[in-house]
Amino acid sequence: MKKTKHSISGWLKENYNPEIERYIDKNLAITEKIQIVMNKKKWKAPDLAKAMDKSPSEISKWLSGMHNFTLKNLIKIERTLGICLIHTEPIKEHPTQSL
Repeated sequence: MKKTKHSISGWLKENYNPEIERYIDKNLAITEKIQIVMNKKKWKAPDLAKAMDKSPSEISKWLSGMHNFTLKNLIKIERTLGICLIHTEPIKEHPTQSL
């Protein structure tokens, strides 16, 4: 039995999922925005943890970029940092399309 060596890029190509890619991109964008605002405030993870009444380890997980945020936590982060992380607009129907 011959073993084939798979590279990570090969595995990713074979198992490509656009939804997962979009999830990762959005999650990293959210974390980057949080970190930018924290840097402007000169805050570290323990500062955000204290302001949100969360454990520093939970905040570290959030800032890793691989945590699955809940909407409730995103809203709490927005209120704590005074920013908007998720901008939603009303759906505007295109004249030739329907939903």
